[in-house]
Amino acid sequence: MREKVKEKQNAYAALSSCTLVEEKGVREATYKVAKKLAKKAVAIAKNKAYERIYQRLETKERMYFDWRGLGKGRQGT
Repeated sequence: MREKVKEKQNAYAALSSCTLVEEKGVREATYKVAKKLAKKAVAIAKNKAYERIYQRLETKERMYFDWRGLGKGRQGT
């Protein structure tokens, strides 16, 4: 996922630094493709994370599961 987001950022940087009209069209198309791929990768990663959360909530471990620690990726007691 991080690679896709980094590719999108690099494509945007290339697009914003471009001054030629012909070249800008090509870079704009590249950025749009990179943006779609990054969006899809992030959605898949979020889906996997939520699946793990819901699986943990369905087990006995749910009593020890702390929702406050989710933002930083840590687990509370």
